[in-house]
Amino acid sequence: MLKALRDRLTYANVTATLALFIALGGSSYAALKISGREIKAHTITGKNIKRNSLGRRQIKESNLSAVPRARNAARLDGFPAERFLVRCPQGTIPVAGVCIETQARPPAPYGSAVEECARTDNQSAAGRRLPTHDELKASLPYSQIQLASGGELTSDVSASSSEPGRVTDLYVTDESGAVGLTPDTSAGAKSYRCVAPPLN
Repeated sequence: MLKALRDRLTYANVTATLALFIALGGSSYAALKISGREIKAHTITGKNIKRNSLGRRQIKESNLSAVPRARNAARLDGFPAERFLVRCPQGTIPVAGVCIETQARPPAPYGSAVEECARTDNQSAAGRRLPTHDELKASLPYSQIQLASGGELTSDVSASSSEPGRVTDLYVTDESGAVGLTPDTSAGAKSYRCVAPPLN
């Protein structure tokens, strides 16, 4: 059997077999070394890409359109997100989840200021109220809000130590949010601004 095989071995047979092995080995080497420049545009399909192998580094997300089933993801009950942003009455701006008046009102004692705020818009809503210390302080960095000279009243009160049955009001004295106490009397009158609930 070996003799029969030896008789068939010729220079041409050996050369052809060797050429076949080199060709096969060369093409598999070439397959490992293909670069992006050698691939025609639009010839690679999703079937040719390993699942979950592409991330945000390879994909420009801004070029992607909405997934068909997620077209309504930016809406709530059919309404766009803008519909649910805090909307405030005219003359107020949104601050800390409420709407605070941009203009301070003339000085008044605490009790009178509370009543005046409550009368504002009370036909269609619950009326307005004085801001808390935190709400008034949060509004001070806004360019539309200028703290009134002499400070402004807040809704924070404590029992008067000098007049039983009366209250002392906490008022904001400067732009940093510092506070002072003022009695609920005409002598303790301070400017104030009211807070309204959002319209939405």
